[in-house]
Amino acid sequence: MIEYTTKLENINESQLKGFFVGWPNSPSEENFLKLLKGSYRIVLAIEENKVIGFINAISDGVLSVYIPLLDVLPKYQSQGIGKELVVVML
Repeated sequence: MIEYTTKLENINESQLKGFFVGWPNSPSEENFLKLLKGSYRIVLAIEENKVIGFINAISDGVLSVYIPLLDVLPKYQSQGIGKELVVVML
C-alpha cells in the first residue's frame, strides 16, 4: 500500500536511492535529502518504508509557487503515482 506524506520525519538518505535516472550529474542521496528539506513543500510516496516518488515546490511565500521536480522510481511508473503526488501537492 502506498502512503503519501508531506513530512520528512524518519526519512534518511538510504530511503532515497534510485531517483534521477539518466541525469548526467544526479545529486547524491545526501544532497537529495538537503534539497527536500530546503523545499517550501514536499510530498513523498512511500511503500514499505522506501520513498518511491516525490514532488517538491519552491515559493516566495506570497504569490508564486514553482514545482521544479517530480520523479517516480522506474519500477513504479505508469501506475498513477505521479498524478497522485500532484493532487496531494495542490
